[in-house]
Amino acid sequence: MAERLNATCAICNTKYHVCGTCKNAKATKPWRAITDTIDCYKIYLIIRQYTNGAITRETARKQLQGCTLPDTFQAHIKTAIDEILAPDTKQEETTERIRKLT
Repeated sequence: MAERLNATCAICNTKYHVCGTCKNAKATKPWRAITDTIDCYKIYLIIRQYTNGAITRETARKQLQGCTLPDTFQAHIKTAIDEILAPDTKQEETTERIRKLT
């Protein structure tokens, strides 16, 4: 009998099966109750820490480089990932000014 797809990944929006024990855990929520893969859970933690101000954008960027990013994201997750991975415009502007001067 096929397992019922009873959960949706908080990161990539993929439907997956989560057992009742994980789904109903009250004290500590297992990663399977939030995401479908461990990499999605790592992304979840990075984005959560970044949006709460616990880590900097640069730290979040470095940590995301160690993850396998899925092909699709939930809309609000894509917005956060794009913000984290966006080039540092101040540094690019400075580099461009230096190039023009030389």
